[in-house]
Parts: sequence; structure tokens; C-alpha cells
Amino acid sequence: MSVIPVRSLLDSQHVLFCISSILGVIPYSLWAFAKRTVLQLSILGNVWVVGSLIVYTVMYHLATTNYVKDDWGTQKTLTNAIGIFIIYMEPLMMATDMVAGMINQKQLMHCFDRITRIDNHLATEGILLNNLRLRRSTIILLLLVLLFEAVITVYSFVVFEEEFTFWSLIWFITSIPTAVNSVCRIWYVMLVLAIRQRFNAMNAHMNAIAHGLLNYKDQFVGEQDADIAEIPLDYLEKEIFTVYTQRRKQLAATPPKHPITKVIAVKPYQPKQPVSSPTKSIELPTHRNSATQPWSDMEGLGPARQYLPGDLRLRVKIEQRLDNKLILICRTHDELCEVGKIVNRMYSVQMLVAMAHGFVAITAEFYFLYCSLTEQEVPILFRSAEVFILALTYISYTALKCVVPIFVCWKTKTDSQRTGIEMHYLANVVDECHCYEVVNHLSLKLLNHHLNFSACGFFDLDMTTLYAITGAITSYLIILIQFNLAAIQKSNSNSTVASNASTTTAVSVIDTLVTTALSTYVSN
Repeated sequence: MSVIPVRSLLDSQHVLFCISSILGVIPYSLWAFAKRTVLQLSILGNVWVVGSLIVYTVMYHLATTNYVKDDWGTQKTLTNAIGIFIIYMEPLMMATDMVAGMINQKQLMHCFDRITRIDNHLATEGILLNNLRLRRSTIILLLLVLLFEAVITVYSFVVFEEEFTFWSLIWFITSIPTAVNSVCRIWYVMLVLAIRQRFNAMNAHMNAIAHGLLNYKDQFVGEQDADIAEIPLDYLEKEIFTVYTQRRKQLAATPPKHPITKVIAVKPYQPKQPVSSPTKSIELPTHRNSATQPWSDMEGLGPARQYLPGDLRLRVKIEQRLDNKLILICRTHDELCEVGKIVNRMYSVQMLVAMAHGFVAITAEFYFLYCSLTEQEVPILFRSAEVFILALTYISYTALKCVVPIFVCWKTKTDSQRTGIEMHYLANVVDECHCYEVVNHLSLKLLNHHLNFSACGFFDLDMTTLYAITGAITSYLIILIQFNLAAIQKSNSNSTVASNASTTTAVSVIDTLVTTALSTYVSN
């Protein structure tokens, strides 16, 4: 069995790992993680995942059957079919998550290993990462899952269960598939957040260097450059002007190629002066000059301090000292994009199934909530829509499991695209020809580092998808309500026709009786 030690990121996920191992979401060895904090492949862990999947599925079916009891035939066939499809999509999502966890266990270990190497490379350049925020985010998401599951399950049990027996407690098994699905979404969100945190760390580091250089230049007391003084320039104009002027200076400083007669200067003879006896050095009172000793008073320099001279009268000359840092950031950006692609491949199928379930479940819950508010009959499988608070809680829970991953993926994608912007901003602050050339070369490489999260390529996980899903839910809900109103009008018209027909029949019978009675009276 292979063992990959993971320290920084995995250390912050003790709670998530333990809960996932107990539920059977991930098949790693819980003992090895508790002792050494490592991801270790385990045969027992895989057996536990398979056994948990079988037990959860069987118990979920028994709990659903016990809940519905004999009410299957009281609803229309189409309503029953839709309800069964939506209800059993939850164990389908659970099975997809657990099977995918067993298939992708080596890739997940590889992701943590690459993230650890990235952290070590960033630490060598002074870019330190703190995973406590990621740990807090994971714990908050776990607490939200516990809160929603407890409210939905307990409230439904108390309101809809008619007899409180030991067998009726099987209803709580129905919360396991959704809880497993939520824990898998937390793993996905955690990995994407880890990638985003490293993008933000690199971007913030370059931004801090740029602001430190700007603070130094604001306090610069030497002579200003005559070429750029009092000339308002935009970003591109400044780059072109700087490259032109610096190359012009280099050409002016280059000696001509034609030979020049070398003149040897001859100094007149000067007799040697006698060596004077050494004297004691006179100690003068020293007063600190803020221009030559600025660091104790200046703040806001940050990581730019290593590139600044110790005298405010000296001009900043970065030259080639930023090359290694910029090249490392470019390589790390590429490595993070590759890790993001691996994470996307591991969870693309799960996200596709989760988005499909979210769309169908939210649409159906909204529609039957409308039916409940208009005092219409609600199917037994959607009885939660009869309670307004319970329906809103279920809709919010399902929506959060779709919105949070989409939002995190979108923010990670935009932060990865911001690296090139921060790099060009740093080059603009440095304002040197060599730095412009390096950044322009690296920015071309950054354009090829494309990071995108999708659901098996069907749609991207960004805010446009969230807008499209919201619009689709609204459209289908309006269509269902229109069909419902048409069915109500048709039912009312049929009842009116039936009542009119019965009234006409009664009147005709009465007329017949009256006519018969009159004819009998006349004959007598």
C-alpha cells in the first residue's frame, strides 16, 4: 500500500476526514490518518464503503416504503412516477459519490501531494499559507449540513408520523443519502477553495511588493528622473515610454565601435609625504538620518523590503532580482491549474447528477408548495410541501448544495485570471525595461494556463449557469401552474355541465308528472 504524507492542508481537515470515513464517503485508512496524518489506501476501507452503500440503500427503501405505506395508488400515475424518480435520485447521488470516491482515491492522494509541493515552493519565496480559514470554512459547512438535516428529518417525523414506534425510527435513515451527498460536496468545495487560496496568496504577494515599491518611491528624496517627470502617462504609454528611453540610454552609453587613440595621462612628479603618526579617532555624536536609515520609521514596505536600498536618496533598481520570483509564480500558476483540472475530472459526474437533482427537486417542491397554498391535494411523496417552513428549509438546503460549489468555482476561475493582471501591475510599478520584457513573456504563458470547472462538459460551473438554472426553474414553474389552472378550469366546467344536465333532467321529469296529472284530471 502506498503512503503519501500530507501535512499542511490535510492537517486542517481532521474533522472532515473522520466524518467521511465513518459515513463511508472515502475509503482511506482511518487508523493511519489518526496516527500519522497520512492518506493510506486500505482494503478494509473499500469494504466499509461498499457495505455502507448496500446497507444505506436497503434501509432507505424500507424507510420510504414504511412512510408511504398504502398511499401509492391514491395519486395519479404520472405524479407517482415523478415522485419516485425524485425520491430515489437521492440514493442514486449517494451511490455515485461513494463509487467515485473509490475510483478516484489515488488521484485525490496525488492532488494533496502536489498541493504540498506547491506550498513548499511558495514558502521558499516567502509566500506563507494559513489553512485555518479553510478549516473554519469546512467546519461551518459541516454544521450547516447537520442543522438542515436535523430540522428537515425531525420536523417531518414529528409532523407526519402517526404512530411513534421503534420501527418508525427508521425514518431517520432517509437523511443519510443527502448527508453523504453534502459531505462529498464539502470535499469538492474544500479542494477548490484550497486552489483559490493559493492563487490569492500569489496575487496578494505581488500586490504587496508593488505597494511597497510605491511607498518607497513616495518617500524618495533623491533627484527625480528628468525623462518622466511631470508627464502624465497611462499604463501602456508608460511601458512604451520606459522601454524607449532606457534603450536610448543604453545605446548612448555604448562606446562606438571605431578605434579611438588611447591617451595616457602623465602626472607631474610629487615627493612622498612623511607618514604621520596615527591619531585617535574622534567620536562625534551620531544623529540618525531618516534618509539613510529609513526602515525603523517606514511602514507598508512588506515583501518589497528585500529589493529596496537602505538609503532613501538611492533610486530603486530591481533589474533581474525579481526574475526568479516571477518565474516561480508562473510555474506555480500552471501547477495549480493542473491540480484544478484533476479535481474537475474527479467530481464532474457528481456535479452533473447534483445539478440535475437540484433543478428537479426545487421545481417540484415549489410547485407542490403552490398546490398546498391553494388548498389542492399534495402527493404523499411531497407531503413536506404542506408545511411552509419545512418546504422553504428543504428548498434552501437543496439550493445551497448547488449555489456554494458554483460560486466557489467561479471565484477560483476569476482569481486565476487575476494573476496576469497583478503581474503587469507589478511591472508597471517597477517600470524597468527588463521587468517589462520578462512579464510580457510570462503573461503569454499565463494565457495558456486555462482553468475551468464544468459538469462533464455539459455546462460550466459559473454564475451564468446559476442564472440559467434559476431562469429554467422559474419557466417550468410557470408552465406547471398554467397546466394546473387549465385542469382546474376544465374540472369546474365539467362539474357545471353535469349539474346543468341533472337540473334539466329533473325539470323534464317534473313536467312529465304535471302533464300526466292534468290529463288524468280532465278525463275524469
